[in-house]
Amino acid sequence: MLIDPGPIPYRRIELFGDPDLEHGLRHMGLEPVETAYRLLEIPIEDIGETRSMASWTGTSRQVIEAMKQGHKFPPIVVFRTAVGWNLIDGVNRSYSAWHLGLTAIRAYELIQIPQ
Repeated sequence: MLIDPGPIPYRRIELFGDPDLEHGLRHMGLEPVETAYRLLEIPIEDIGETRSMASWTGTSRQVIEAMKQGHKFPPIVVFRTAVGWNLIDGVNRSYSAWHLGLTAIRAYELIQIPQ
């Protein structure tokens, strides 16, 4: 479900300045301030990393419990693939949502990559 079609510049996303996201973007060869996004709600099952979540043990119980109690976390950050989305940032939020049986999560989709 489309929430904001964007383009939303990096400086306007809730995760602006987050070192984990910036590391992920730079690992992809991107400069964070040159990227843009749109805001979606996506099915948890369409995130590629969920295929291996049954074997994960590293997510903090605090994140799971906070989500269970209704704490609103920033959207995860993803990029589209041929079969769904892959995570750039938000593995703990995604795992917590999956663990709790949620069916969807808010996500910033990377839509503008610098030329």
